[in-house]
Amino acid sequence: MSWHPHLWHPTTQVATSPEPLRVARGRGCLLELQDGRQLIDAISSWWVTLHGHGEPSIAAAIGRQAMELEQVIFANFSHAPAEQLATRLAALIGLERLFFSDNGSTAVEVALKIAWQWWRNQGSDRRQVIAFEGAYHGDTFGAMALGDRSIFTAPYDELLFDVARISWPHTHWGDNGVEQREALALEQLEQALAVPTAAVILEPLIQGASGMQMVRPGFLRAVQERIRAHGSLLIADEVMTGFGRTGALFASQRAGIQPDLMALSKGLTGGFLPMGVTMASERLYR
Repeated sequence: MSWHPHLWHPTTQVATSPEPLRVARGRGCLLELQDGRQLIDAISSWWVTLHGHGEPSIAAAIGRQAMELEQVIFANFSHAPAEQLATRLAALIGLERLFFSDNGSTAVEVALKIAWQWWRNQGSDRRQVIAFEGAYHGDTFGAMALGDRSIFTAPYDELLFDVARISWPHTHWGDNGVEQREALALEQLEQALAVPTAAVILEPLIQGASGMQMVRPGFLRAVQERIRAHGSLLIADEVMTGFGRTGALFASQRAGIQPDLMALSKGLTGGFLPMGVTMASERLYR
């Protein structure tokens, strides 16, 4: 096989990468290649296929719905499946309002825009946004600005807005220095919050793309406490962690925090369809 003449593969240096493997079908955790070999999809195809490839119940549900209504403009219309999903997620998460988009990056963008406009609607000029070192929030421009700078973002640096950065005190079993690193990060956060801050964004419990870097729940509760004390908003990016990846349905719940905004995608559709949602509190909606 050779590289296809019309496809552009993401995050791939074509000149130095091996040719892509052609997948014929998938079932459960297994991918069957065109030459008959089988592989275990151990990363759930970029963390989206939570229930396995070809899950019959999801495929059947999508087929039934497609025969009734595939989609409709959402500006002036609504429909039962959207309303059912919004009602169920609001009850599960504790955030009352759901805004639809089409992927994780856009869900983060929506959260950022809601936070920004909320302050403007109240006549506030809070401008600072705080994120954590090592963060990854997506590849659209706002999401790139929030994420850690890297070789992937370098060509666009002059187009990205400034973000205050706090160290991420990730830890592991047998780590004797975690308390000191947490204390340093919280001190950095206090200093940063002295500047009027619109929002703080974080990946609850675990940063995915930067190397599965985990923090302790107590640290996140301390972060939330300081954010609340300064009147800023907390955005939880659960695009990767949502829908059971950390044991609880959402990592925020496992950590014991309640964000003002939450970005969701990936596991939302089990990898079958592109979809993102941003959950927001009723206070922000009003």
